[in-house]
Amino acid sequence: MVGEKALRVVGVALAALMTAGAAENPRSAILGTVIDAQSRQPVAEVVVTASPSAQGGERIAVTQPNGRYRIPDLPPGDYTLRFERELFEPYSLPLSVSEGRALRVNVELQPTEPGEAVGLFCGGPTVDTSSSTLRFIQWREDVSRVPVSRPTKWAGAMRTSDSLAEWVPGTVDSVDGRSFSGATPFENEYLLEGLSTRDPTTGRNLLPLSQELVSDISVLTGGYMPEYGRTTGGIIDLKPVAVSNELHGEVFANWAPGALEGAWRPATGPRPAVSSDGALRHLGDFGGTLGGPLLKDRLWFFAGIVPALSRVEQDAGFMDQRSLQALARLTYALKHRHWTSLTVVTAPALMRGMEGAQAPWAVDSDTVMAVLAYNALVLDGGVTLDAKASWLGHDVTRLSPADPASVDTDRFQAKTQASYWLKGLGHHALATGLELEHVVQRPSQVADITSSSLSGFVQDRWTLNDRLTLNGGLRYDAQFLDANVRGNMTHHQLSPRVGLVFDPGGNGRMKLFAHAAKYQGMVPLGLLTPDARFASRLDPTSSSEFVAGAEHELSLFAKAGVTYTRRRLDDALATIADDAAGGFLIVNPGAGPAASLPKAARTYDAVTVELGRSFWDGWQAQLRYTWSRLHGNYTGPFGTDGGRPLSQSGLLAADRPHVFKAFASKEFTLTRKLTLNAGLAYLGAAGASREAGNTRALWVHTIDAQLSVRYGTSDQHIVTLSIDAFNVLNAQAVLREETLLPLQYQTPRQLRLGVRYAF
Repeated sequence: MVGEKALRVVGVALAALMTAGAAENPRSAILGTVIDAQSRQPVAEVVVTASPSAQGGERIAVTQPNGRYRIPDLPPGDYTLRFERELFEPYSLPLSVSEGRALRVNVELQPTEPGEAVGLFCGGPTVDTSSSTLRFIQWREDVSRVPVSRPTKWAGAMRTSDSLAEWVPGTVDSVDGRSFSGATPFENEYLLEGLSTRDPTTGRNLLPLSQELVSDISVLTGGYMPEYGRTTGGIIDLKPVAVSNELHGEVFANWAPGALEGAWRPATGPRPAVSSDGALRHLGDFGGTLGGPLLKDRLWFFAGIVPALSRVEQDAGFMDQRSLQALARLTYALKHRHWTSLTVVTAPALMRGMEGAQAPWAVDSDTVMAVLAYNALVLDGGVTLDAKASWLGHDVTRLSPADPASVDTDRFQAKTQASYWLKGLGHHALATGLELEHVVQRPSQVADITSSSLSGFVQDRWTLNDRLTLNGGLRYDAQFLDANVRGNMTHHQLSPRVGLVFDPGGNGRMKLFAHAAKYQGMVPLGLLTPDARFASRLDPTSSSEFVAGAEHELSLFAKAGVTYTRRRLDDALATIADDAAGGFLIVNPGAGPAASLPKAARTYDAVTVELGRSFWDGWQAQLRYTWSRLHGNYTGPFGTDGGRPLSQSGLLAADRPHVFKAFASKEFTLTRKLTLNAGLAYLGAAGASREAGNTRALWVHTIDAQLSVRYGTSDQHIVTLSIDAFNVLNAQAVLREETLLPLQYQTPRQLRLGVRYAF
């Protein structure tokens, strides 16, 4: 079991720490504006100090007459940011700076007369003129003000970070998961501290962490630099909660009682044996987090635990889910500019129900991940070194009278990275890296399956002048599959990528950008059934992409943008009957033994228009509209058709030509200590194309609302009471259907009550 294998990570971790490393972009920046909270005018000559949580020199900037400041060339890490000026109350806040990114922090300062400084944290600069990547960062502080992470009966009660990707343009939810830019949910990548948590069997996320255990979530939907690979879908990158020299903690509980749920509309079409359809009895999570110093400026810790449970009433009884997530992290400053950290996550879960009056079933899973990391700044801070190693163990057992089964998976990863900042015909942020992975899967009563992979990349973010930046590089991926009787299979793939960013004014307020890329996936182990073999020539799933767009800063806190994305499937995987040897062959449709099949095709075209305002002066808003077309003959590698292309191309099931995503929130100050927040969110999407291909299901509209009250004291003790209402109008549009019979309707109206104490 997982617990018996925990010591294996030590050897891998030590090996990674002994290798030289390579990394993401070495330099980041903090920028923003400081204004007077009463007069609303900019404040000049404010001293802004960025102090690293670990050992290292402070960086200082002074605001200009327009209130703006900028602290460039910061190594990634955790900082405390202080704002100080005579006649104003000082203010400080902890924050985490991601690699190669600019972070916008806008602050209101109160005059010295009685009053508290109010710092408002905004997620990133309005326009990032250095990158052609479609990256969307969701900050906990911002999303806590709007209704997010709607209760999901099948996925359990945990309010996962993955659910925040729902607000990112180009994403569509399906029965199998979330689709990014037309790719199937099996093609996505999930990262924790830069290391994969993707299930090598199906591609799903093995560690969908609770929002309480992370500081922010980055969602990448296109324009990836070579440092990201092994995926042809979207990327969800999680960062653990940052800590500082101050002790911080939270205790919370969230509950969605079934008594407050709207009437459930049962499906009339065929239903699967295991279904979450039915009346909700209860669903919720609770727990706490605590972080701070063990030795000031030397050793820091963070720990969090989040249990969750739910019960859904079904025809044959109940479907119950019980899960728990726990994360512990230690960070130690070895010496000046050298740090190491150890992170351990465990996530056991149990799901049980009835397939019939006399057919109980249960799925018991246990997932553990340990990550050992080392970071350093050398050569007077000019080079960033980073080395990581992890072990991820996943055991899942299905207990069922009809089909008992179990799978035991061990995954070892090591990643070394190095980055260098230099001048020469402009500025260069050079990066190179190497990744190793080894997976051993032990299905019950079946021979072991192993997969090893080797990846490397080189890239450069070349800023020629104030107006022009060139992003480019090359990635290499190789996968080695040894499935005993299936024979050995080796893949060697190259992925070139290039992007161009142009700032017409040279002032960081506007950018025009374009990016072209080749993406390579991995062969999922779920295709390797006992009677399946590899075809003589086999390429993993791959795709080509072109992205272009423009963004313009409307004000310090608002921007407008338009983006065009085209992604085309180049190679795909399917299984066909092996008439010669019996069993099945894993093939590329339209090539080799599968030459008689149509070549797999899937083309995604989309235009997104967005208008947004970061949280500032008590309110925020975001509006995104996406027009898209998903056309082809390929629906994915799994399913009863074995991934074989359809005989004719047409609109695919995930095609949604029109999608609107909008939210807004406003904070009202009732007293100096009491605030009221109101948030509203809307999701609207055109219905799925019906089987005949000439009609669609009806539009799906969902309106959610939040109301919360926050009471805070001067010593940073805050109590928050909240209520989230999902599907306020109790809309009951059809989400899925078969032969025009509804398979699933919208979840009825639900209310979630929450309480939180932070200190």
